[in-house]
Amino acid sequence: MQTKYTAETLKLALDQYIGTENWYHHSLLKKFLYTDGAQFFFQETESYWLLDLITFEYFPLLQHEPFLSIVVESESQQCKICVDDGNGNVLATKHISFSTLISGIWKFYLIDNVLMLPTEY
Repeated sequence: MQTKYTAETLKLALDQYIGTENWYHHSLLKKFLYTDGAQFFFQETESYWLLDLITFEYFPLLQHEPFLSIVVESESQQCKICVDDGNGNVLATKHISFSTLISGIWKFYLIDNVLMLPTEY
């Protein structure tokens, strides 16, 4: 993957998303929505695999928790994903042994069936 972003420039671009004008549906699970900022992240980083992983592994956790914080730590072509309830209680973790995701810490919130960036909350 060739990207025009560094971790710093991507974070600056993501910080511009406050609220959303559009709602995107996951193609296989219509009740799962995501915002403009999340769409921008997945498109620009070519990480729709992460969207699928969140949709099918973590979205079901909303049945038991009203709010999820998802943190993706990417470094050296590997990722660690940690999902908690927003109060530091870890609900799930996953290690991805190979990824082309830009190195950095990427955060999302999942609430009311909507995945968003923290700035969009």
